[in-house]
Amino acid sequence: MPVDQETPAVVVRAGALGGHWRRTPVRFRWWWGTMLIAAIAAFTALALWAPGPDLAVILTQPGMLILLGLMLLADLYPTMPWMRAANPLDDYVLSTPLAIAAMLVYGPHAVVAFLLAGAAMTLALRMAWWRVVLNTAVWGLQGAAAAGLLILLTGGHNWAQPVPVWAMLPLSAALGLVVESLNLVLIGVSVILVGATTWAEHLADWRNQLAVGSLALTAPIAAVLAWNSPALLPLLALAMLAAQSGLRAVSFRTSLAGTVPLTSIANRATLLARLRDRMTSRAGGKDGGKDTVTLLLIDLDGFKLVNDRYGHLAGDRVLVEVAQRLEAATRSGDLVARFGGDEFAVLMDHDAPARAAEEIAARIREAVARPIQIGERSVVIGVSVGAAVTTGAPDARALLAGADAELYRAKAARPALPTVQPPGIDPAFDGPQWSTTSAQPPATVTAGH
Repeated sequence: MPVDQETPAVVVRAGALGGHWRRTPVRFRWWWGTMLIAAIAAFTALALWAPGPDLAVILTQPGMLILLGLMLLADLYPTMPWMRAANPLDDYVLSTPLAIAAMLVYGPHAVVAFLLAGAAMTLALRMAWWRVVLNTAVWGLQGAAAAGLLILLTGGHNWAQPVPVWAMLPLSAALGLVVESLNLVLIGVSVILVGATTWAEHLADWRNQLAVGSLALTAPIAAVLAWNSPALLPLLALAMLAAQSGLRAVSFRTSLAGTVPLTSIANRATLLARLRDRMTSRAGGKDGGKDTVTLLLIDLDGFKLVNDRYGHLAGDRVLVEVAQRLEAATRSGDLVARFGGDEFAVLMDHDAPARAAEEIAARIREAVARPIQIGERSVVIGVSVGAAVTTGAPDARALLAGADAELYRAKAARPALPTVQPPGIDPAFDGPQWSTTSAQPPATVTAGH
């Protein structure tokens, strides 16, 4: 497996990339330049030869201005802190049907709406300049292709009036298909170029992509309102905010249900609740006060480097794979949870002996250390484990503090990251490098310590 000497970035839907410009591979920079030049050429051609009113006239129309405002709202609202903390919403781009509606009413020159959609969210998230440019170019090319198809399908329409209402739905379907297909191809090529995934993986979630494309079928609603009753267009803002907030609520309720949507394992709240129940039962003598409560805290070594070099999409894949390996390395009665960030926890089943904790910790280290496949690349990360056992009076805080102290002791004792691949690791595996921690017996914690 060849190793790319340059640090790749990872492209996710809507053009978000990880890493800095100088860290991106040369092939990606060529692709970036090609996208920019193609977008400039496409918009120049549309400005010179596309039929219909020019941009200066279009921007005087109240309906067009309100549509642009709604697009900004649709793209910026998901970037609000209370929305970003939930499930990512950029899969469902509600500005797409609004941009299509603008072209149905005002003609091909209204394609400028796609440029606004491409730039808005990346600017709101304060992304690097080249990420903003790429996202804008990708959206611009999607819009330019849709505008070209609109010209072909509408023939000699003079655009003094919008396209007939009966034609709006099939036109929306055709334009939406072009936009989503191009998005799939352009983003897919970017992902493949950096070696972050394969076409099979990129196309695996086709049902979700089909649902996203179907949003274009709502464009006639906005188009009719923009032409006949632009004053009613702001009502669409309520529907958009309700839809986006509903997606957030689903994610939030999933979290309350006790799992992390990304990894499908228990979340921090579930772990702490289970730990408190165990400690309360022990204190109340329900089990005779003999239950040994054992907690492992696990921190990934080198995970930040995965995020920095390959992007957050690759980091998410590592977290999912690690979660699966942790469940495989533990026993059926143990609770595996995502504690936060790149930190996991295992609350071992009742009356687990100290020896079992050491065995589980060793199995975890061995499982996590195996190479993790990310597209066409493999990365190797390490893990530090801190364990604590409460054998005295129960104290959940003391148990957590004990496990945390052991974890940081393990991290401090781990060897420095090597500059070359360690023995036994295929040199084709691209960083982060291997890191290890020696197995240590779990700390014994009593109340008040």
